[in-house]
Amino acid sequence: MLNQGVGSILRPNLSSAQLVAAGGAGLLLGLACLRLSPLSVLGALTAILLVLTTLKRPEVALLGLVALTSSLVAEQDNPPIPIGFGTLYISDAILLSLFGLFIIRWMVEPQFRIVRTPLDLPLLAFYGVAVLSTLIAILQGSLPFHQSLEELRIVTNYLTFFVVTNLVREKRQLVLLWRGILLLAAIVAVATIVQYLLGESVTIIPGRVETLSTEGVEYSGVARIIPPGQSLILVGFVTMGVRLSQYRLSWTSLLALLHWGLVGSALLLSFNRNFWLGAGLALLLVAVLGEGRHRQRLVGWVLVSALLAATILLPLASVPDSRAANLVSASIGRLTSLGERETFQDSDSSLRWRDFEYAYALPQIASHPLLGLGLGARYRPFVLGMDHDAYDGRAYVHNGHIWILVKSGLLGYLSLMWLSLAFLLRALKYWRRIPDLEMRGWVLGFALTYLAVLLGSMVNSMLMQWFWTSVIGIMMGTNEAVIKNAVDKSRSDQPEADFHTIDNAQ
Repeated sequence: MLNQGVGSILRPNLSSAQLVAAGGAGLLLGLACLRLSPLSVLGALTAILLVLTTLKRPEVALLGLVALTSSLVAEQDNPPIPIGFGTLYISDAILLSLFGLFIIRWMVEPQFRIVRTPLDLPLLAFYGVAVLSTLIAILQGSLPFHQSLEELRIVTNYLTFFVVTNLVREKRQLVLLWRGILLLAAIVAVATIVQYLLGESVTIIPGRVETLSTEGVEYSGVARIIPPGQSLILVGFVTMGVRLSQYRLSWTSLLALLHWGLVGSALLLSFNRNFWLGAGLALLLVAVLGEGRHRQRLVGWVLVSALLAATILLPLASVPDSRAANLVSASIGRLTSLGERETFQDSDSSLRWRDFEYAYALPQIASHPLLGLGLGARYRPFVLGMDHDAYDGRAYVHNGHIWILVKSGLLGYLSLMWLSLAFLLRALKYWRRIPDLEMRGWVLGFALTYLAVLLGSMVNSMLMQWFWTSVIGIMMGTNEAVIKNAVDKSRSDQPEADFHTIDNAQ
């Protein structure tokens, strides 16, 4: 027995190989720490881990990208990697690694095929025009290179679309990606609720944490909270609303209702009126587009949610000057302000004070109609009373449509509208043909969320916010992956084939 045991130890096997590998890795790590700084070693380990994760599970790398850009990480806290002529952030490294994997697989795997979709051309046209206008502005000397990097990074994140369509093809990958994103939305929602309970005097999350003010009326004790994960909050609320319309009463539906309630609470606490209107319009369209039983279920879940909210809030709100009473009053005041004339006519209202941006932006569009000023260009001078030491808005436009017209001209804007229209029309055309209920809910939910983004961008530049663009690219890519699979299944005799099998069979 002893000899047998010693022999088994000495015999080369997987366990001993792993032991040798671990020892060698530890030795190399020790030598690296002696020769290099701990920060450099940590950066190298992070890079290795990033590469290994990207190679094995691209969808997990995408989740990491979303976590860094669209959850609870402030833009300035995104870990930087100095590269001499600028700064490369970890989120940029993830996206570059994914595209590197895409190119390597295309070059070395004979069975790997590039997936083509009707959205490829308009997306490439939009991105190409934006980059071209920026290069021209840099070469002409009107735009410093370093000034263009932030907006170039924002627009580049739209290219997550191609990562999804080419590397996240299989159903299990898409399920992990979007359930992970919904989990991130729930985490952001919980953090938002906790921040509200703590008040604006103690800040635990990045973003805007401030006392609510609506058309000159300040609501003491009511905090307005808008974290970077606001994009996931809106996506999660709309998508889970669509999913609830598909659920019968069960433990799964109750968990979905809890998730919906969490993100809905965070949506409320943002006091973002364009989010409220966009979410309301999306739910209305779900009721209009859905089948009779789905419409009834959605109405039922909305009524249940309203009853639960009333049961909790009304007793608390009955106490004068309580936080619950102030919250209810502030919410009603914020919503009803949309029906007041002063909101749209008073020059001091939050909707009208931005008019000065149009006074500078429209002449710039007229003088640079085709290609615009380039990404990162300043379209107006420093305006006292609007700009200050803590805020320089010379390159910022609150209207996302005007922003894109100013920076990439009519060619860039029309390319984006081409992309948007194609995305929405294909979702509305194909969503009913998708047999999987969960994926059917995604396709419709993402389309309705994007419609809310398009409309909301008239007063909030969501189309050019870094916590939105990667999410938009992933939503579009997911829809195309699901629609392609559904169309392929309808044309094949392989009803059980997954994404990867169908792609390779063509």
